[in-house]
Amino acid sequence: MKRKVMLIAAAILTLSITAGCQKQKAENIPKESESISGIDIKYETETASSGDDDSSGLDVRLDENRIILEQSFHAELGDWGDVRFVSYGPAAGSDFEDVSFYLMKNGKVVFAFPFYGENNKTDQYAGLFDSVESVAFHDVNGDNIKDVIVIINYITGAGPQGMEPRPKARIFLADKKGFILAKDMTDDVNDHIEEKDMSMGHIYDYLKNK
Repeated sequence: MKRKVMLIAAAILTLSITAGCQKQKAENIPKESESISGIDIKYETETASSGDDDSSGLDVRLDENRIILEQSFHAELGDWGDVRFVSYGPAAGSDFEDVSFYLMKNGKVVFAFPFYGENNKTDQYAGLFDSVESVAFHDVNGDNIKDVIVIINYITGAGPQGMEPRPKARIFLADKKGFILAKDMTDDVNDHIEEKDMSMGHIYDYLKNK
């Protein structure tokens, strides 16, 4: 009888130690995401895809201070659903870094728009980034899916008005995987619409009549 009591006590002690180890293991599991400057960034790198899978995310860290709030908007974009379009300014003191654009959903970056210049630099085509003038979500190629049009101001430093901001359009066409940079369309618009006339209305009219 005494031996039986000792065996039961030993079993209880073993179960207590095992439970304690399991609790410690669970508490040491790393969290899926953490908050960086108020924005949740998912650690796993995944291919950005449209659709209803809210778990998709990119391993991109955004500095909240660089988000251009007045040119960042919530929008319904095709299969993406309700997303936040984010205009993201260059880092302070960066040489010829361009603005960049992202889609966020549920606090996570789900799509990074392609750059215009190599390594997102502006020295070969635009000068210094000044500001994002306007953003629009509008179907410009007749496929009934909203595309993204942005007008960006740059300072070229050339000529008597070199320090005056000069607008350039940028067009991203929606496809099943996200958005592609419509470089030929973008260059066509910039080549044929005068800077003084660069507006969303003039861009729509020009492309509609192509």
